[in-house]
Amino acid sequence: MRILTGLALGLSRLALLGGAPAFAQAPVMKDYSWTEMRAEVVTAGAEVTKEGESGKSHFLTVKDDTGLIFGIYGFECDSVTQRCRGADFIASFTLKDPSQADAVLNTLDYAAVSDYRDDDGHVKISRYVIFDGGITQENLQTNITVFLSLANQTWDKLDADKLL
Repeated sequence: MRILTGLALGLSRLALLGGAPAFAQAPVMKDYSWTEMRAEVVTAGAEVTKEGESGKSHFLTVKDDTGLIFGIYGFECDSVTQRCRGADFIASFTLKDPSQADAVLNTLDYAAVSDYRDDDGHVKISRYVIFDGGITQENLQTNITVFLSLANQTWDKLDADKLL
C-alpha cells in the first residue's frame, strides 16, 4: 500500500511540474463573435467583402489575395449575443458544363474538406470548424489556412482542366 501511495504522490507531483502555468497557456475559444471571425480572416490575409443573414445563419463573404471568393456561415449561434460554436467555410465553383460535376468530384480527394455539388451543378468544398470544447486562435488560423490552400488547389485544378 505504501508503494502505491508513494507512486500516486510521485505521479501527481510529476503532473504538476509538467503542466504549463496558467499565464503560459493559449486562450481557448469555445465560441466566436463575428468581430473575432472578421479579425481572424484578415489575419489570414483575406478581406471581408460582405456580411449578412442567410435564412437563420449569419455569414461573411470573403476574398483572399488570389481572388478566391468564399463564405463563412455561423452555426449553433446564440440568438441574443450572436456568438457561434460552429463555422462552415464554403467555396463554390461554377463549371462550364454543370453535368460534369459528379466527374469532377471523383477527381477531388482531400481528407481535410468535404466536396459535393448543389442542385445547380456547382462544385463546392467546405470545412466545418467545431468550437465545442474550445480551440486556440492558432488552431483557428490553421483551419483557415488549410481551407484556403485546398480551395485554391481545387480552383487551380478546375482552371487547368478548363472546366470553369
